[in-house]
Amino acid sequence: MELTVAEELLLLGRGPQGRSAMSGLVATRGVAGALLIELALQERIIVQDGRLAAAKSDAGGSYDPELDTLCRQIRDERRRTAKAWVQKAESRRVNARILSGLAAKGVLREQPYRVLGLFPVVRWTEQDPALAAGVRRRLTAALQGEPTDDRTVALIALVDACGLSRKLFPELDSRTRKARINELSQSQWGAAAVRDAVTAVRAGVTAAIVAASSASSAA
Repeated sequence: MELTVAEELLLLGRGPQGRSAMSGLVATRGVAGALLIELALQERIIVQDGRLAAAKSDAGGSYDPELDTLCRQIRDERRRTAKAWVQKAESRRVNARILSGLAAKGVLREQPYRVLGLFPVVRWTEQDPALAAGVRRRLTAALQGEPTDDRTVALIALVDACGLSRKLFPELDSRTRKARINELSQSQWGAAAVRDAVTAVRAGVTAAIVAASSASSAA
């Protein structure tokens, strides 16, 4: 089963009993970044003068309405940096729709429950644990030096930006992990334009998350 980068991020971000291993803001900004990365991998967006722009070759239309909506916004609105697009595109509703889509595919299971018996919330537990395990093995193999592809490298960069790399790759010490992630990010990509867009989005996600954390600490 092929999943989008956003779907894989949310799948990898599940903790015990279906709880998210990411804070709400990290999850929404991470998914916004994942959608931008998906558009970059599909060569539908590029970087021009430090800002994201729709590629002229984009035919406009795909199997994913979330991607089409975001790409249309990038095409029609004024150009923004990757960080600004991450902040503009983040949405709890988008995350909820992607999670519901994973449930419809039989990947996750929606389990409503009540906190303290009063407040209704939803947990998303793995319905097919082998799928998430397979994604983790793919990323780990890349970090250990096995041949990989642009999609895997982009996902590794994103999970690192979202602070998940220690959880997902505990067998690698921090220094080795960071060095390998940087090495992969600078390696040969299928297209330089894709590399540049993914790099910009990764930096944008990191900056957006740091900015929000700083604002929260100052409040």
